Amino acid sequence: MTIQKQEAVAALAQPALLLPNLLAEALAANGRIKFALSWLQAAEASAGRDDRQPFAGLTAERTLAGLDHAVLYDPPALLERTQAGLRVPQAGAVIAALLDDLSRMRRAAEAGAAAGLLDQAAADGLGMREHAQRAAIRVADDVLPPGLVSQLCRVPAEGADSLHRLVMDLHRAINDIAAGLAETDIAGARAYRLDDRDRQRVAAFMRGLNRTAPLKFNHPGLATNAMRDGPRLIIQNDLGTTDAHVLIVQIEGRDEAPRLSVLHSDIHRQRLEFFQNRLPALTWTQSSRHLPGSEQGQFTLATGILQAADLPALDAALETLGASLVFLIDWNKARKSLRHFVSGPAAVALLHWAADHEYGHRAYLEAGGETMIGDLLDTVSQLTGGSYGTMQRALGQDGTMAFLREALRTSSEALRNGQSPPAIRDMLQAELMTRVASMADRILDDAIDHAALILDLGSLVHAALLGNVPDLLAAAARAQRWEALADRQVGHICGLCRDDKSRPWRAIASHADDAADQFEDAAFRLQFLPADLPADIRATLLQLAAQAVMAAKDYVRLLCALRSLHQGMPRREMRLLIGLFDRLHAHEHATDAAERDVFARLMHADLDARTVTLATAIAGALESVADALLNAGRLLSDHAVGEWFAP
Repeated sequence: MTIQKQEAVAALAQPALLLPNLLAEALAANGRIKFALSWLQAAEASAGRDDRQPFAGLTAERTLAGLDHAVLYDPPALLERTQAGLRVPQAGAVIAALLDDLSRMRRAAEAGAAAGLLDQAAADGLGMREHAQRAAIRVADDVLPPGLVSQLCRVPAEGADSLHRLVMDLHRAINDIAAGLAETDIAGARAYRLDDRDRQRVAAFMRGLNRTAPLKFNHPGLATNAMRDGPRLIIQNDLGTTDAHVLIVQIEGRDEAPRLSVLHSDIHRQRLEFFQNRLPALTWTQSSRHLPGSEQGQFTLATGILQAADLPALDAALETLGASLVFLIDWNKARKSLRHFVSGPAAVALLHWAADHEYGHRAYLEAGGETMIGDLLDTVSQLTGGSYGTMQRALGQDGTMAFLREALRTSSEALRNGQSPPAIRDMLQAELMTRVASMADRILDDAIDHAALILDLGSLVHAALLGNVPDLLAAAARAQRWEALADRQVGHICGLCRDDKSRPWRAIASHADDAADQFEDAAFRLQFLPADLPADIRATLLQLAAQAVMAAKDYVRLLCALRSLHQGMPRREMRLLIGLFDRLHAHEHATDAAERDVFARLMHADLDARTVTLATAIAGALESVADALLNAGRLLSDHAVGEWFAP
């Protein structure tokens, strides 16, 4: 745990959790102090000699102290006797480092006393002795006063004190504390001073954590400590490498109605909210904090509380909590990566989806993240001859979300199965090729759905003219709803038309939608047609409606034939398409003739102007249906034969 991470834990008022780390640091500091004293003795012994033999004997000791690469402890280049003592380059820095390590040992003793593992009076006495030793050491300009090194290194008679004796006593106290803080391993957690019930709680937390921890792959993090601190069981997880990113869990109450408290600090408020949303059973509050000395400085602290009904409910919450932590590692990096392709809220939704399915996002990042996806889009654009520019231009918003979900899933499963990032790229390239290639099918499917709505509208008008629709007002309202659905379908088709090859579908769908508009207009006007309309005029209108419905049926057949051809029908079947185009022409001619027949009969009938105007408008709307479908068919002919199916 880094110094900044320790400060973050301390800032959250959990000093007991720091004790194991403080002890480990104190023991390391003890080794460095011993080497520093040996270094000072070697410097004094080398004064006036031409060689550095005293330093040669420190090699093994320097290695044991972990100071092989610390330039500070290299043999000094020049020793000089002065009136004030022996000038040893870097001696002042060595003394300063020694005193820093002495403070580390003293802090560990104080933490042990706070945890009840060392007598408080003894800890206070060690602190006072440290203060006295510091006051007695005076080094200026790297000059060691005569007798200072001996004073530091000697072990005086009983009753006297020295720095060496203080270090020995601190070391003894630290060993006593460590003996009372025996470490056990609970499913990978470092645990201290726990009883059997505590171990069950930690095991529940670690069940969740270990289930998802492999999803962090090569990223550091998720180290867990647990300790009993008076009435509380405390579990701490370091999450990752960010200084202020810390999770602390407190459990109070051992039997009935145990209370779970979660303290989670983070510099990224959005990640904090993501985490809170994954644990909705907890009641959350937030506050801002400042961490002195940290690169991040300001961070947000979220506190979540759960009053569990019983121990099984508590264990279930702990397992869910442990399983959620891996999804916080590199979360902000993944969110920014996904935002290259979708909006911010959509990126967060993708991260929730990946967490819900326990795929995570770390594998996606390991495989290349946005760079990989961008390269795939470029490659697929070259292979298909498309000019997409962006993922949403190639696949649409829904298609982009679906592909990114697939990228998150494939990356996670493949990496966990030992497959390489290049293999993941190949799989996703094939997936993207399939999705881009199927865009034409998706447009055709939507166009067929749109044509089906046109046919439904025409059939409703025909049934109304036959007298098979008792409530013409309700029929008009139904036609209006269907026409609105057709409009939305056109919008969806236009949304899928993002390259030059698919762009003609915008005009095709627009012309076809004119037919839906005309059928809806006819359905609206029919409710006002008088019931005593002459039979011959009603029959002619019915014939006109039947021709328009036949045109709609053949337009549906035309689209279905294109769908089959696109899926691999032989070229000779193109004759079927040509025949359907010809039939659209025939329907247009037939509706023209029928509309004129209606007009002629109206002119010879003894009817009021209102009825003539209404019947003329209905006939004109039905005739316009065939015109619109013929226009759509002509565009389809040019597009299908000239573009899609050209060799």
